[in-house]
Amino acid sequence: MIVHALVEGPSEKAFLEPWAKRFLKDHQLKAYPHQGKGHISKKGDPKQRGLLDQLPAKLRAFGKSLDPNQERVLVVIDADGDDIEKVTETLESIVNTIEPRPIVMFRFAVEELEAFYLADHKALMAAFPNHNRQRVRQYVPDSIVGTWELFGKVIGDGGGNKVDWAKRMAKVLTTRAEESRSPSFRVLCTGLRELVTSNAVAPAPRKKPRKAKTAVFKDASGRRLWKR
Repeated sequence: MIVHALVEGPSEKAFLEPWAKRFLKDHQLKAYPHQGKGHISKKGDPKQRGLLDQLPAKLRAFGKSLDPNQERVLVVIDADGDDIEKVTETLESIVNTIEPRPIVMFRFAVEELEAFYLADHKALMAAFPNHNRQRVRQYVPDSIVGTWELFGKVIGDGGGNKVDWAKRMAKVLTTRAEESRSPSFRVLCTGLRELVTSNAVAPAPRKKPRKAKTAVFKDASGRRLWKR
């Protein structure tokens, strides 16, 4: 199975692709970065380069090009302070307008991707052995605290080099959901497993109804002549 992952930026790609090689050993994940989160709209905004701006167009293209028996779509979004249930409902309503539609799953990092890192003490020790353990112990998993800024303070990197963080954490972050303190990470793991093992296929596109024939007149023998 191939999973096409739509993500917000290069740090998500730098994390997901190598981590997924460890997590989904018999499958492949390809990540497509955007220029930030963007904004939800049913038609999208091709002038903007954010993930949500581009989402309707990307899903329409995937619906036409992907093999639903061999390919799936994962959309990973920073939750920030959004109501995940409402956002998911809106996103699914967009998917339901697309025909043919791909098989797509939405997952959220609460608050941001760095929440996954902070929730795995063992991985933090391996990637950043000199990190501030006290700050990590005080952190409440998936809390809204400015997660990437907090992670920078924990590891002593105020520069916000998120791509480097992602590369280092991707090598060591757990692939066992139960070992993580992050609820949103556990949900991501469970969802990815379901995505690649499900036998469900995308619904077939509805055929356009045939246009009814219309009798226009009869010939001399009384036979009706038709025009489409």
